[in-house]
Amino acid sequence: MTQKFTEDQVERQVLDTYYEVAGKVVHASEVVCIDEDRREVTVMCDPPAVLRIERGDLRETVLRWTSSNLCAPIYGIAVLEPHRAFDFVRPSHIAGAVVSKKAGELREARFEVASPEMQERYRNAPGLDNEEIGDCSPPQRPMP
Repeated sequence: MTQKFTEDQVERQVLDTYYEVAGKVVHASEVVCIDEDRREVTVMCDPPAVLRIERGDLRETVLRWTSSNLCAPIYGIAVLEPHRAFDFVRPSHIAGAVVSKKAGELREARFEVASPEMQERYRNAPGLDNEEIGDCSPPQRPMP
């Protein structure tokens, strides 16, 4: 199969999407978290979690190419409302749409941009402390 898109075209599409959502409040149904063993786990959120997509390093997180030639961006997040899905994990990031040079968009992002009212409501709101949300910080060892 021949390629439909060049790497530059895919990266432009991924960057355009990133610039549309960076700094926005979103409702996410799927969040990547860190568990107590420091492993990544994907948590399903029903109802969706209220998050803000944080601006990040484009080369580190947005323009992420996999070994199978897919551009699979991840977005840093700030949690804006507590959610029971995070009871025992620490929220880390959400995945953007996965894009292929052969087929274009392969997998949609698992979040939706919130309404203008929600954007205004959380415009200056600080995020919750992701380190404390799920109480998954490393256990404190008693000092001898």
